[in-house]
Amino acid sequence: MAQDNPADEERSGGIQVISRAATILNALGKHPQGMSLGAIANEVDLPRSTVQRIVAALAEEGLVRSEGSGGVRLGPTLLKLVSTVHTDVIAIASPFLRQLCDNTQETVSLGRASGRQIANIHSIVAERELRVVPRVGLNLPIYSTSGGRALLSLKTDEEIRIIVGDVLEPATENTVRTLDSLLEKIARVRESGISLEEGETVNGVTTLAIAIDTILGRYSVSVLFPTARRAAKESQIREALLECKKALIGEIGKLGEPHVSG
Repeated sequence: MAQDNPADEERSGGIQVISRAATILNALGKHPQGMSLGAIANEVDLPRSTVQRIVAALAEEGLVRSEGSGGVRLGPTLLKLVSTVHTDVIAIASPFLRQLCDNTQETVSLGRASGRQIANIHSIVAERELRVVPRVGLNLPIYSTSGGRALLSLKTDEEIRIIVGDVLEPATENTVRTLDSLLEKIARVRESGISLEEGETVNGVTTLAIAIDTILGRYSVSVLFPTARRAAKESQIREALLECKKALIGEIGKLGEPHVSG
């Protein structure tokens, strides 16, 4: 008759705690406004007492923080780790973005979704007289930018409805105005793998973008150029973007193609 091994039991228990802690952190990541212990327990389907013990341990390490009536939120230690990941992604992606900039002779931007907005976390500006110069750290509407729509294409239509909402504030007279129109545009992005917007965020500027889904997170790569050059350059830029996507995913690693349905 086999006997229980205390070491195996301890190891199994440790793995279970780690799994539960990860589940709680994922739940908090979906609710940046904070969650009560009871809400967390309901979300992750664990007893409140278990959640309380795990949250207390995570708080000691700075991975979560409790703010009284504000509930439990992700903590500063975890946010520092996320910031480090961004730095790593920029370091890894920069040579590929530089190659894309050289191949297209246009400005290239690396973006990351932030709620209803997309943040430009790194850019390489083309060395030519007439060019687009985005500001690093600039947040733009996720629904009007090609990079934002590329990232939205990785989500389901229902998730997009929750993120974007019913009101799409126009950045220009060309900005998509309704959620249904946005979903139609995103459906085309899913088909082609490339997102296009022309003058929807800034008049006179066209952008093409792809999204990459990697072990370090989801990012967009956009090429920004004056609309006057679209007819002559769109085909070349599309090809260069797809080559860049393949190279980046190969370098960073891939989570796997997401299965998206409406």
